[in-house]
Amino acid sequence: MGEKRGETGKLDFDFNTAWACEVQMNNEKWYRVLDIDFRSFNGPRRVTRPVGIELGKHLGTETVEYTGPYYYYKTNIRYNPHDQEKGKIIYKDDTNRVKAERTSAAGL
Repeated sequence: MGEKRGETGKLDFDFNTAWACEVQMNNEKWYRVLDIDFRSFNGPRRVTRPVGIELGKHLGTETVEYTGPYYYYKTNIRYNPHDQEKGKIIYKDDTNRVKAERTSAAGL
């Protein structure tokens, strides 16, 4: 249903979306977020991933800092994190989440 909002392209994810994605807010606490928010967050990001699995045996997990690219929310357009406000999800054209989620199909 994203086609109604002009979202016809597939978003690029440079990490496994099954991993646990976390961002550090300005209060220094880590919060688990959705992968779509994670790729657009301008601040410290980390992922928790499995070390491995060995014939039905879980070998544990590791948490590592994520240093991948930064994208505007719901786009594949990269942005320079040094030019944006820290500790926030960055939207294209200075919109906010409500405007980014709004659809004209619903008459809003």
